[in-house]
Amino acid sequence: MEKRFEEILSRALRNRVSDIHFQLIDGRLTIDMRTISGIQRLKEADDDIRLFNYLQYLARLDISSRTPQTGGFSYFFRGHYYDFRLAVITTLKSRDGVLRILNCHDGLKLEQLTEDVKIHELFTSLLSLRSGLVIFSGLTGSGKTTTMYSLLNMMRGRSIYSLEDPIEVVQSGIVQLQINEKTGLDYDSAIRQILRHNPDVLMIGEVRDEKTAVMAVRAALTGVLVFTSLHASSVTGAIRRMLDLGVSGNDLAEVSEMIFSQQLHRRADQRQYTGVYDYLTGHQVRDYLAGKPVRGHMEERLARARKAGVIASNAHG
Repeated sequence: MEKRFEEILSRALRNRVSDIHFQLIDGRLTIDMRTISGIQRLKEADDDIRLFNYLQYLARLDISSRTPQTGGFSYFFRGHYYDFRLAVITTLKSRDGVLRILNCHDGLKLEQLTEDVKIHELFTSLLSLRSGLVIFSGLTGSGKTTTMYSLLNMMRGRSIYSLEDPIEVVQSGIVQLQINEKTGLDYDSAIRQILRHNPDVLMIGEVRDEKTAVMAVRAALTGVLVFTSLHASSVTGAIRRMLDLGVSGNDLAEVSEMIFSQQLHRRADQRQYTGVYDYLTGHQVRDYLAGKPVRGHMEERLARARKAGVIASNAHG
């Protein structure tokens, strides 16, 4: 079972997959990985059901229970301890599990995030900020969390806190809090608590609701540098999303330092992935909010990346 697990884990790490999906129906188990190219189904092996049960055992879950369960465990592989969270739910016809690798991407160097030198310069400029709001927008799987942790890794020596649901990267040197609404620790209350500790930098995993959006802006207004991600398909879409979530346009204009939109594409050599980033500066955000003609340029940036041979010619956003 361990050999099979390590085979699956090796493939997941190679493809930068953070979630492995298991589905048991009528005595047959399927294993899927969600990659940038779409869902990849693994070839079945004789011990797959035993492996699924073994993982539930490691996560201290009750295999006989039909109630939703979540557990976790660590596993030593190729000289590194990996942390996992396993969530299992049983329906009338199936038992489904999602195994998340919590520390599969500790953050990359700037040159590993993207080959765009201008973006390197913008990222470097963020390191000197003392307050304000920086938003990373993009679709699921576009690498927003990886980008944020790459920047946080370059800010060592400052008081850094993070709020996530769940924690995706277990990181030393950062005070990490995991949201647990069952115990009353939601984004709103957690941000209030963290602000009492006078942080230099606050990373909010994702803005999903009105309270979180408003509190993220409020934290930036108090003099904290706030990094957060947002599910939006463009830089201007990220602004509209924040406004839809009840953030004051005046407050957003005051705290915005940079808004990025990112996509992850396979490199032209097909060996790795690279990010393509669009952005608006704080000045451009204020112009947009004032009704001036400001737009994103993602399609032009993708076209340049194709022409330069950075991403595959058939890559599209």
